[in-house]
Amino acid sequence: MDASMSDKSVKNALIKEENVVARVAELMETLDHVKKYNALARAFKKFALIVLGSIAVFLALGASLGFLNLVVALDRPQIFLASVLLLLVPITGIIGGVLFIRSRVNSIKTGEWKDELSHGFPSALKILLELDWDKTFDEISSGRVGYALYGLLKTAAYWIITVFAVGLVGNLLTFIILHKAGLFGGFIWGLFSLMIVYLLLRNDLSRRYNEIRALDKLLWELRWFSLELRRAEFQT
Repeated sequence: MDASMSDKSVKNALIKEENVVARVAELMETLDHVKKYNALARAFKKFALIVLGSIAVFLALGASLGFLNLVVALDRPQIFLASVLLLLVPITGIIGGVLFIRSRVNSIKTGEWKDELSHGFPSALKILLELDWDKTFDEISSGRVGYALYGLLKTAAYWIITVFAVGLVGNLLTFIILHKAGLFGGFIWGLFSLMIVYLLLRNDLSRRYNEIRALDKLLWELRWFSLELRRAEFQT
């Protein structure tokens, strides 16, 4: 009887230790993602400069063509070709910005904790006790903000490019079919472009929203867990 109860208690203890190791592994994997978000946040300023700079160059070139009256000297096919070439500037900018962000994020080393955690419960407990909780909270907060701003700026850049692309194609079609130019105003193109961008990016936006909510939830759970851990450490 005593032996069977002892065996059960040992099994229960082992199960609890395995659960702790598994939870620590989940925590460290999540913190690896947070490291990537922070790399994104640190690279956000350069990403913004690349994207906004390309849009500014695009607008400046477009304004220069009108100011120099070069558009008047061109026929319709040449105007369309010139507009398409101008659109390549912001498109190249956002592609370059996204690739820059990805290179920074992919350069982050992850999984360095796996070798230590493979030693089981003592290593898991050591990782928890040595974790700098205040620094972790700051990293989660800054990573969340950077990730949100990146998504917003990327969406805005897509929308601006789409506005000009839709306006270009729309004015070309109205000229070919109705022999009129500029039939619809900018508001119509802007609203239609917003719908297109939403349809194209709705899955990406939904994923980003869920990830930001998950980071919020993680932040509150870790704050509660750190308090419990410090309380238990103080009692011992």
